[in-house]
Amino acid sequence: MNILQVSPPKAGSFWLHTILKNILEHKNLSVTSYIQQQPVFERLKQKRLSFKEQAGVDMLDIEEEGNFSRVSSIFREKISDMAQYSSRATLAWTHSTYCSKTPEVFQHFQKKVIVVRDPRDRALSAARFAFTPYMQEHYPSPYSSPEEFLDAEYERLLEQWVWFYGNYLLHQKELDLHFIFYERLLKDFQKELNDLLDYLQLSLTASEKTEIEEAVSFSSMKEKSPRHLQKGKRRKWVDQLSEDQKKLAAEKAGFLMDLFGYPLSQPQQDTLPCFPKNVPEARLLERLQYINWRELYSKPEKASG
Repeated sequence: MNILQVSPPKAGSFWLHTILKNILEHKNLSVTSYIQQQPVFERLKQKRLSFKEQAGVDMLDIEEEGNFSRVSSIFREKISDMAQYSSRATLAWTHSTYCSKTPEVFQHFQKKVIVVRDPRDRALSAARFAFTPYMQEHYPSPYSSPEEFLDAEYERLLEQWVWFYGNYLLHQKELDLHFIFYERLLKDFQKELNDLLDYLQLSLTASEKTEIEEAVSFSSMKEKSPRHLQKGKRRKWVDQLSEDQKKLAAEKAGFLMDLFGYPLSQPQQDTLPCFPKNVPEARLLERLQYINWRELYSKPEKASG
């Protein structure tokens, strides 16, 4: 089995990658890597990146101009044969948004999993992460603080979220794409894990599921990757965003947030997002046509997270 995981940066990608890797290892399924088989890997793995295993992760950029194997900002090489790449990459990872090349790339992977996170919490996480030593070295910010970053980039991050998830939602069936939610992993891990296992057509014992939950808990992962992980919480936006910022999120991303079940204002009860029963494709397409996606992605955002 080979799996492609999909997300924008700072949406829980590292967490999902660790969960998927644990599942494959518990099933004694082969976990192989394309990048680790390249001669350049010996040099790459000596670099100090965001998390220990980052140099060995098969990061895949899917673009109109072609597909690229990438490691942070230190290596990028065009892939000439996707069939060969996907046969070596058991667990690939992409931050790429949907484009005309997406369907033909996705068909090379048996399973595709996308992780969704509240756009307000994702924006807060991105602002903080921009000032970690890793990001300052590999993707330096022009801003002087997380607060300044958020003020300048917040609206763009919201529209990115709509474009990214809106397009994948529209093409979910043709891509055979399984949606998993960051907030549900935090609040009801076993239920989200069971749904994921059903999609992967794999089974685990109750004790194996418990082992995975413990292995991928925030405290365990934080201990192993302190430079990459931050808080591991949800609904930070309630206390950390201004009223104007909350209103802007509802204005820019409210349609899709509501579709996923994210509260548009301070929640009165603890509800969790979920995959919508019905996707109003015409209304979603109408919302997406007003987004200039080229401007949204004019800045390099290749950080893994």
